[in-house]
Amino acid sequence: MLTYKAASPEQHEEFLQLMRVDAADYLDYSLKLMRLTWQEFAELTRTVGQVYAIYQDERLVGFYWIEERGRILHLHGLFVKHPFQGKGIGTQVLNMLADKYASSMETIELGVHDSNPGARSLYEKLEFKTVKRLAEVGFSVMQKPLSEKGRERESA
Repeated sequence: MLTYKAASPEQHEEFLQLMRVDAADYLDYSLKLMRLTWQEFAELTRTVGQVYAIYQDERLVGFYWIEERGRILHLHGLFVKHPFQGKGIGTQVLNMLADKYASSMETIELGVHDSNPGARSLYEKLEFKTVKRLAEVGFSVMQKPLSEKGRERESA
């Protein structure tokens, strides 16, 4: 069973390290395009939205970073430590977020980089649809409706 807690300051540093390794293919280039230094980006992860630690049987297995943007829940990142990947943790986190926010949000939104076809496949399996392509950074923005209004927005 998975449990979730707001990341402590020490865990936040571990989250940043995990993100830097897992997103190495594109993170530095994306930051350059956004004109952000690593330090500025790290500060954003502390001040925009909330980072949560993911536990499986009291073992830290990963992190997710979310932000509420009006009626859209934006998932900035979902990072599972390598020994725990491929065990359904990402699916469980996404399903938990959908359940938890179904009554307060219309849509879950996330970005997926071209260099991560496994994540894209997972998102598509969980009924996320590409709504926007950011070719200059190699990202697709994907959304999954959580409410009737979210489904109406998707079909519009």
